[in-house]
Amino acid sequence: LVAGGREEAVAKVLREMDTPNVVAQHYLARPLLVHGYKFDMRIYVLVLSCDPLRVFIFHEGLARICTEKYSKPKPDNLAVAYMHLTNYAVNKHNEHFVANQSAEGSEGGDASKWTLAQLAAHMTEQGHDWEAIWGRIQQLVIKSLCSVQPVLRNNYRSVLPPDNDGFSCFEILGYDIMLDRDLRPWLIEVNHSPSFNIDSPLDLAIKEQLITDTIELARIDPKLIARAKKAEKRAAAGRLLEPLQKKKAPGAEGG
Repeated sequence: LVAGGREEAVAKVLREMDTPNVVAQHYLARPLLVHGYKFDMRIYVLVLSCDPLRVFIFHEGLARICTEKYSKPKPDNLAVAYMHLTNYAVNKHNEHFVANQSAEGSEGGDASKWTLAQLAAHMTEQGHDWEAIWGRIQQLVIKSLCSVQPVLRNNYRSVLPPDNDGFSCFEILGYDIMLDRDLRPWLIEVNHSPSFNIDSPLDLAIKEQLITDTIELARIDPKLIARAKKAEKRAAAGRLLEPLQKKKAPGAEGG
């Protein structure tokens, strides 16, 4: 974003920073726009197991749209975060932010946050093949997880017994993805603890269904959890009483 990445501009920004500890990313120079605004997608991914690798991609998600019309980065607009940054946490503070009040997103064509279904409908209206785009997004997710699966497997197996079936834990990931004008998806970042805050009916509808599907896929049974907690309490109590029981063991002292 720094003046198109020119060396002198980058050096100037680094000199003005309080700390040189930064993350550098390649700026997407030709982003696809929605009504002239830059946007990204939050794709929710459930990693049900890392050994074997089992991954589910949630069919619904969020399209987060900037609140200022996009122009190519140049010195006089670099500070306009509402133009270049798609983060909801940034854009919700802009006076031009429009909340989507529909749980399905059906009434929010001008809103600053859409469902993926809304985005798919818009893309189709523009003559784009959403199914092909979604297929490329799926490949991006799969390849990114395959690249780290050996590390995940090693970490997992280092703390669990050898006979573990691999399904003792799971993780919901939040993938932030942008499209360029050639409809190619680009991975911006992966959030290992995506926000489940609810700021609108749209958020509630999507995130509630996401959590519901996750519970079903992970086979989380409240009754089994309750029984497991009771068993843990009994085991803990047994460990605390064990020294007393040893002292009272018959035959420990003559009488």
